[in-house]
Amino acid sequence: MNTNKTAGVAFNWLKQIILIVLATLFISVFVIQTYDINDVSMEPTFDRQGNRVLVFLIPYFFGFEPGHYEVVIIDSRVERERTLKDKFLESPVISIITRARNEHLWVKRVIGLPGDKLEYQDGIIFRNGHELVEGHAPETMANEIETVVIPEGHIYIMGDNRNRSSDSRQIGPVPISNIQGRVVLRFLPLNKISTY
Repeated sequence: MNTNKTAGVAFNWLKQIILIVLATLFISVFVIQTYDINDVSMEPTFDRQGNRVLVFLIPYFFGFEPGHYEVVIIDSRVERERTLKDKFLESPVISIITRARNEHLWVKRVIGLPGDKLEYQDGIIFRNGHELVEGHAPETMANEIETVVIPEGHIYIMGDNRNRSSDSRQIGPVPISNIQGRVVLRFLPLNKISTY
């Protein structure tokens, strides 16, 4: 009798553990994730090291478009179509297990939305004929960009450190389907907690 009761309790615990693991996986693949930012392309917004951000995934999963100046995580492999498998493998939980580095995921700022026309004149970017006023990108951009009209279903992204960033200037407009999520909170380092 005690053996059956013990087996029943063990089975219930096992079911609970499996449910917790599945719920954690679901949340980390489809709802919210964390990322480390360890490069210079988003300075001064994010320092070179020690920045950990919270990324909200739901809006883009349901097909919402980002807004100008949002900070997003994108898949820089624009030549290929993203799949559900990509989302699963890029989850921080799975990345820890597989030890994947996911260097194709970039943190950048949205500069152009579908239909926007971006032009460059004398170190200044113009969107639809109006100068971009960007407090987050204090340096004058050294390299010109070609005039571009952002196609439907795409965005144009740039790093805040314009002279040391790989972004749409190299890979072109990014399909909205390549947006992994929107950065909503920096929670590390603790003295620089901020929302976006």
